[in-house]
Parts: sequence; structure tokens; C-alpha cells
Amino acid sequence: MRSKKDLEKIESILIDRKVQLEGELFRLYHEKNDDGQVQDPGDQTISAVLENLKNTFQDNELEEYKLIVSALEQMKKGEYGNCLDCQQPIAQKRLESYPNAFRCVLCQEVFEDAQSGGFGL
Repeated sequence: MRSKKDLEKIESILIDRKVQLEGELFRLYHEKNDDGQVQDPGDQTISAVLENLKNTFQDNELEEYKLIVSALEQMKKGEYGNCLDCQQPIAQKRLESYPNAFRCVLCQEVFEDAQSGGFGL
């Protein structure tokens, strides 16, 4: 079982990152890529590429935000820090560096291998 001090430290990291992501997502949502002027085909292409990059970045940020919210909810329920797959405690160092981890390193590798269609060789 994790100490209260360890959990408070990780909770603080999660909350800080959550606040940071909220600001970034707000900024991205309200950011305009063009100034409304007529664009030639080259400018239109650049604008489209920038919009796609922004959307990809925003999607990644939103996914991380959801993971953080879920980790904070697990903390409130007293279920935080155990691997989803093997139910063993996730290493403290892993949680400190990646506080929204839901799997231990070994199970995460197996999960990623399965997602990529790899064989884990």
C-alpha cells in the first residue's frame, strides 16, 4: 500500500498537469490559424497542414487530460496505483514519472505489442 505522502505527491503532479492542459486546450480551441484574408493555393495548403497539426496536438492533449481525470477519480476511490491487467502495484518510480499510468511496465509492453500487432520478440 502506498503512503499518504506518496499519493499526495502524485496527486499534486496530476493536478498541476491537469491545470496546464486545461489552459493549453482552451488556447488551442480559441486560436485562429488564418487572418481571414484571401489565400493563394500555397497559403491554403499551409493553413490546412497547420490546422491538421493543431487538431492532432489538441487530440493528444485531450487524451492525456482524460487519463489524468481518470487517475484522480481512482485516487478518490482508493483504487489508484494498481495495474489494470495483473492487479499488482505499479512501481512508485513509474507513477512519479508517469502518474497517469494504468499498467505496470511489463503489462504496458504486452498491451502495446498487442495494439501494434507485434509479437514481443
